[in-house]
Formats: sequence, structure tokens, C-alpha cells
Amino acid sequence: MYALRLRRSVRIAAIAGAAALMAVTGVPTSAQAAQGDFYYTRADTGAEAVLGSTPNGVCLSIPGGASQASNNTDTDANLYTNSSCTTFSGFVGSRQSADFSSPFPRYVKFG
Repeated sequence: MYALRLRRSVRIAAIAGAAALMAVTGVPTSAQAAQGDFYYTRADTGAEAVLGSTPNGVCLSIPGGASQASNNTDTDANLYTNSSCTTFSGFVGSRQSADFSSPFPRYVKFG
């Protein structure tokens, strides 16, 4: 009986360890962040701005809209005019820049 409990405990610990390892190493691409910075010129004020965290696959707001963008990340960026990132407005490849006209993109999604 003791041996059976011991084997069951070892099996549970192994399964828990495997699950923890998968949680750490099996993070999907959409949760990873683009490495680098995304700079843009605000369409409303003309001021230079930078986005902070740039996770892949997440629709991020570009406050003020972008009249110009410099994607200095290692990931391509698609720009949109709506918050659900479905109305395409432009593309800025990795390590590239682009200029935009009205309606200015107000959202970006990396990856």
C-alpha cells in the first residue's frame, strides 16, 4: 500500500513539474514582446512619442494617432484606425519607417 502511494505521489509531482515547465517554456508567440522601440509622431500635436511595452498579437493604442512611425523593433507592425484592429491603415516593417495621412492610424499590432 505504501509503495502504491509513493508511486502515485511521484507521478503527481512529475505531472506538476511538466506542467510548470510547459508554462514557462511553452509561452505562445502572441505573448512575447517585440524587442526594440516603436517611435511615432503624434498626428494631433506633432510631438514625438514612443510606445512602451510592445507585445505581439495585442491591439495597442497609439495616443494622438501617427502621422509618421519608425518601427525599430525586431517584429513587423500593422497599423489600424479602430480599436479592434480590423480596419487596416498601414504597415511598418521591422527596422523601417513610414508616413501616414488622414485618417491616421490610432492602433498597432505587432507580429
